[in-house]
Amino acid sequence: MLVLVIDTATPYVTAGLVDVTSRDAIRARSSRSVRDSRAHNEVLAPFIMECCDEVGVTPSGLDAVVVGVGPGPYTGLRVGMATAAAFGDALDIPVSGVCSLDGLAWNAIADATQREGETIIVATDARRREVYWATYRISDGRPVRVTEPEVARPADVGVSENADVPAQQPSFAVVSDSVADALLSSVTSVNQSVDAQPDIVNFVHAALDHPMNLGRAKNVDDSADSESDCDRTALFPRQSDLQPLRPLYLRRPDAVPPKAKPVSPAISEEVITRARQLREQMTADRDE
Repeated sequence: MLVLVIDTATPYVTAGLVDVTSRDAIRARSSRSVRDSRAHNEVLAPFIMECCDEVGVTPSGLDAVVVGVGPGPYTGLRVGMATAAAFGDALDIPVSGVCSLDGLAWNAIADATQREGETIIVATDARRREVYWATYRISDGRPVRVTEPEVARPADVGVSENADVPAQQPSFAVVSDSVADALLSSVTSVNQSVDAQPDIVNFVHAALDHPMNLGRAKNVDDSADSESDCDRTALFPRQSDLQPLRPLYLRRPDAVPPKAKPVSPAISEEVITRARQLREQMTADRDE
């Protein structure tokens, strides 16, 4: 099956196509990525079409969509998720949302230096001198999230009070280079790190590790050696079985509706009522 992967939650705009024939047979076919946190509208759709052209398929040849749902800045996240939802609706294919930090955590697995039980931290640039972050424990060769995503200043980053396991200082970090110095000077237990650049294969791994998808993924026939041998529903649930896409903003939006201005006490209630009547009459006259 051919999966479209999109993530716009980090300073990178990332899109690509991935072949999935089993849970352990995931191969990137084409990808595009640019570091420009203000170019989502301009480059995302062209990136997707370029990848389709490179692979030799039309969008109708896609079988599923995986999209990062944050945490991330409001505008960029909205563009990526809206694009993913549009492809899913237009093509009637499942759209699986994945926490972007979960996808980035797989970068540590790809680095191949992590030991079983080791704790890692994933952090991305949240702007305003803050980071989005979560911690993970390596279990059975995959990253298992042990703290919920949070937003904080680098100096305040630590093991969350909501951790599912006893606190353990991370020794490895997947971190955006724009905040790496600030974070690593605070989390001094880290002795090795890699850049938090989204990898389309890792995002598919994270999507298949989602509790709703994991059981299906384990039932895929690992002997399948072609796209035709791989049943789409064996890897990704039907759209009706998936939870609605919900962005992880972790912050209130900067733009808020303006507050209503109080009416001056110098204006009488009679004048206000008369003004409303005149406005209604003008609207009625225009509609006739």
